[in-house]
Amino acid sequence: FLRNCQNSGNITLNINALSKLLIENYELKKSFYKAISYPIFLFITFFLSIVTIFTFVIPKFKTIFFQVKDELPLATKILLVFENFFVNYSFYFFCFFSFIIIFIIYFYKQNAKFEYFIDKFMIRKIVLFKDIYLNMQLYKFFLLIDIMLKSNYEFHKAFISSKLLLKNKYLLDKIYIIDNLLQNGKSINNSFSKTKLFDDIVLNLINTGEISNSLVITIDEIKKIYKNRFDDKMSFLISLIQPIFLVTIMGLILWIVLAIFMPIWNMGNMINI
Repeated sequence: FLRNCQNSGNITLNINALSKLLIENYELKKSFYKAISYPIFLFITFFLSIVTIFTFVIPKFKTIFFQVKDELPLATKILLVFENFFVNYSFYFFCFFSFIIIFIIYFYKQNAKFEYFIDKFMIRKIVLFKDIYLNMQLYKFFLLIDIMLKSNYEFHKAFISSKLLLKNKYLLDKIYIIDNLLQNGKSINNSFSKTKLFDDIVLNLINTGEISNSLVITIDEIKKIYKNRFDDKMSFLISLIQPIFLVTIMGLILWIVLAIFMPIWNMGNMINI
């Protein structure tokens, strides 16, 4: 925007467009963090529960388990295996897992092909997350196009400037394809459709805006479509996470209760006999 200010000399339009972009971007991040705060809280709670159980609860009952002369129940055996792994190997597992993550991040930043592979994988392969990520990126992309069009920029210039918001190499590759087609005289609708990235609703809106010379209106509608899709996918993800965590925690509690008390019940039966 500052470069556009310098080149065009129209400081008022550029600063106004920049202000709108920063406000919208702040609101998007705020809504995103608000949406994921509860799932993160559930995950932290679940992790702390696991640590507490294996650190303080299970060791208290180990001596009782070893006094049982009969064979321990399967649930108890599995519990003891997990407890042994947690006590003796969890630190090494954590270090190994951290090393893998750091290595992937480093390799991602250093190797262009690996970076493109990961970016493409995020867009096309990860179930549910890919829709959230793609809709968020395309919302930001069309948001900036919309702001610049309303600030009296020509469409191609707004399109070129908007790609600076995108960091995903796979998406940028698609944007460069559109840019090359536009520079070769292809229509906007034809250029967008060649990438296979946009659905029929978006392409029809682009085609309508191009034919009727009302891209300002249709781009604003496309921006709203991607914003609504992003909100819907986030809400759906959160609605899935909550019952999954609750069922997992309930299953964990039931498993631990059975694993602890079944040997005690067996001992009680032996005493009664």
